[in-house]
Amino acid sequence: MSTHCKLLSITLLAILALSICILRIPSTTAQTNQTQSNLQAANTAVNQAFSAVLDAEKAGANVTDLLSQLSYAGSILAGAENSYRAGDYNKAAIQADSVLPMAQQVTAAAQTAKQTATVNTQNAFWATIAFTVIGAFVFLWVLLLVWRRFKRNYIKNLSEAKPELVGQ
Repeated sequence: MSTHCKLLSITLLAILALSICILRIPSTTAQTNQTQSNLQAANTAVNQAFSAVLDAEKAGANVTDLLSQLSYAGSILAGAENSYRAGDYNKAAIQADSVLPMAQQVTAAAQTAKQTATVNTQNAFWATIAFTVIGAFVFLWVLLLVWRRFKRNYIKNLSEAKPELVGQ
């Protein structure tokens, strides 16, 4: 029985040693996977922010400030990716996490700017239509008044004219 106990003890120690090694490897892998997912989330957020800024610009919004904020977030994201490649996973995760709120803020501001620009464009369109219609009516009314005045003067001058006698 003592041989059996020794064999059981050695087997348990081997299993314990293997489990420590196995548990130790996924910790680094889990940290790497978590950092990778943070980087992917930050990259996706920056891409969405870029698309939102582009849409806002197409709508006619002033996106200068948004582009500078997006550029800053992109530089931090690039630093996070460099840290990840260098093996500094904690720094990469912290930098990637700091990019997310910036990108979300830029996305929200770009969407608001796009809506404002769209409303301003629609208002300008309807104001142009209204001024065109009003201007056309004013032009026609003034044209009618001028024509009536010239007609009245022409008829007055015609009736006051003395007929010429031909042949005398």
